[in-house]
Amino acid sequence: MQHHPVERLVILLLVVATGQGLLCEEEAQLDNVTSHVYTIPHDPSDIDEYWRTRQFNFITFGAFSEDFTEGDGTTITAGYYTADNHLIYSTTVFCDNNTYTSYITEKKSNPDVIVEYQKGTLETPCEAEGTFDLWFKVEQPQIMWFVYNAQPLQYGFRNVTKNIKTSGRGEVAPTKRLTPINSKWDGDEAAYFNIKTTGSVVLDQFDFGKCFTWPRKLGNNCTLVSQWLERRMKAHASISRGTFLPEYEILCLPYPGNQYYYWKQRKVHAQRTPDNKFWCCCTNMTTGRVYNEDTENYCKDTKDDSECTLPCTSVTYDKEIVQPLVDLYYGKREVLELEMKKRFEVDGLEGMREKDKFAGNTTEESIEDKGQHW
Repeated sequence: MQHHPVERLVILLLVVATGQGLLCEEEAQLDNVTSHVYTIPHDPSDIDEYWRTRQFNFITFGAFSEDFTEGDGTTITAGYYTADNHLIYSTTVFCDNNTYTSYITEKKSNPDVIVEYQKGTLETPCEAEGTFDLWFKVEQPQIMWFVYNAQPLQYGFRNVTKNIKTSGRGEVAPTKRLTPINSKWDGDEAAYFNIKTTGSVVLDQFDFGKCFTWPRKLGNNCTLVSQWLERRMKAHASISRGTFLPEYEILCLPYPGNQYYYWKQRKVHAQRTPDNKFWCCCTNMTTGRVYNEDTENYCKDTKDDSECTLPCTSVTYDKEIVQPLVDLYYGKREVLELEMKKRFEVDGLEGMREKDKFAGNTTEESIEDKGQHW
């Protein structure tokens, strides 16, 4: 597949707006366009003074039209480029056969020669009226990957030796690490990210940063957002090609209000400036957004404030949401406790275990609330 220099000026209808991200550097709502170019606002190699770490996320969302059919030439192509349009790394999703192929610039080529890097089969087929999300994660100058609908579009590891200390003795232990892409150009030379489509698919949302983000259609249901993010997290911190570590989380109210966001989020993925990896923020209970979009006053680095003393209760605690849920919960609890008491008289210890199970907010309809209880 031949790559052509990308036009830096893309004509499209673009509305910059508050999307569904939490602490993203950039959020853009796209009006069903077929291409989008994002120029990195600062030199990506400036880690010490500006970015703090790399860990860049370029996240695009889109949708397939109702008349999509296999064989109509639908593709999604995303790539990372230098200022002179040299390809660092790209991938193309081919919906005709539900496959993907990635490309790099051959290491020693002069002039540049674009070569195939890897290919594979999609776990989630393209389908009419379906949606997609494509994350591009840059972890190190030569370590980066794409994730399509929670599926990493890259594979393979390398074995390395690591010096460890046990009882004062230096030992060498084998361990696995992600494989560098070994492109001629690396991520520290990047200038922009480009994504474009052909056929029956369009783009409707783009976000950039070290942040949580999710599709707008899930925005008002915290549980669905939490589940969606969980499917995209790193399962194993050292070798997984997910999008963020599992220690970051979106916290929802417990059942029966688990569609609402907790009014204080304590483990938000930090932006580029903090020394600590966590921020806490006062968040709207319906949307999950930072209060008044004011991160300066309503988000805080937890390094010097582990208890998160932000005044969230006075600004984002919504009594009109919480009180009916508390009343509903305790009303149901009284009825169920009577039922459990009767079962305990019959079943003994097993009945008590059932009562303990209920006390932990576990019902057939509920989803684990991560330790939050009324």
